[in-house]
Amino acid sequence: MTENESAKTEQNLKTVLELIEQKRKKHGERYERFLWTVAQLLRAEFPGLFAGMPDAQLRNLIAFVDTVGEDTQAMMKRLKAACAGCGWCCSQTGNIVVSAEDAGRISRQLKMKKDDLFIIRNGEWTIKNAHPCQWWSQKTGRCQIYSIRPVTCRIWPSSLPNEKGIRCLQPVAECAYAVRVTAVKVMESLEAQKKAAMG
Repeated sequence: MTENESAKTEQNLKTVLELIEQKRKKHGERYERFLWTVAQLLRAEFPGLFAGMPDAQLRNLIAFVDTVGEDTQAMMKRLKAACAGCGWCCSQTGNIVVSAEDAGRISRQLKMKKDDLFIIRNGEWTIKNAHPCQWWSQKTGRCQIYSIRPVTCRIWPSSLPNEKGIRCLQPVAECAYAVRVTAVKVMESLEAQKKAAMG
């Protein structure tokens, strides 16, 4: 590796570590609980790989992969069966962010004023009554506007792209889908590293 490549690698690592720290600050205990839940799943399913790894090291590995690993649509589709259908995303999420396009489209299709259904918080459109979501049925556990639901609901547990155009998983320990996807990302990342080292 040349000196220039080494400097670039070091800068990339520094950027990733800063992103991890930002995520830890933003989500606090919720993120740590998420990392712990993913770690427990990995230890249960791959004890030979993770049983002896110290907790802090494993959580740091998961945080690293969570930050740099890509949540592709193909991966999300492949792992869709991991969704327990529990309704946590609809009933417990306090702030459901939607795009301006979704707010307009849903309002038109429901023939209601946008301001009656959505509100702008911190510069983002959000569902007005979202804890639980106004369209989540407690009786059936299903979405009452499923066919016209917002993109944010269609791509859960991924988020809408942030200001840098990056989508990442919602760090929700209670979401079996998000936990499974993150665990698979860790295993696929380790497999890719192994192939690269052999290669």
